[in-house]
Amino acid sequence: MKILTIIFAALLSVSTVRAQETFTVPLLTPEQETEVLYNHVIAYFAAGLSMAKEKGVSPEAYGEYIGEQFKVFWEPEAGFLFFVNQIMFILQGVNPYSEMEIKEQNERMIRFTMSNMNKLFKQGPAYGISYNDFLVCSDGLLKTVANHMKTNFTYKDTNGLYEVTLTAK
Repeated sequence: MKILTIIFAALLSVSTVRAQETFTVPLLTPEQETEVLYNHVIAYFAAGLSMAKEKGVSPEAYGEYIGEQFKVFWEPEAGFLFFVNQIMFILQGVNPYSEMEIKEQNERMIRFTMSNMNKLFKQGPAYGISYNDFLVCSDGLLKTVANHMKTNFTYKDTNGLYEVTLTAK
């Protein structure tokens, strides 16, 4: 009986001490902040696409739906230069592991590449979607917004090297 009392007292003491521990605010490096944001953006995008597919909606149609939601924040009068700069900024921000390189440009067209676009998919599907689903959905989204901004959007992908061409209409 004494042993049970001692064990009970020891457990009570340990739990009391542990209950008095305090929490601290985590300090993240800029790299860790980037990693967290990148993973959340991709996870939210992929989770939405995964749910859409479960409901019978194609990746392209889901991308177009997102584009329809986003296009209200874009003013076509802002012009081609504004649209190109914003899209490049957004795409670079969405994938901080990519190196962006402008391949060709003039006042009505730009072609640029982004490396490492398939980073999360190198081991196979991520968050329930394939890399191809990700690309097709992104295509639907970006074409919808680009069309709203009086721009043609095309892309091709070669093993994670993502090439985008934007042309003013």
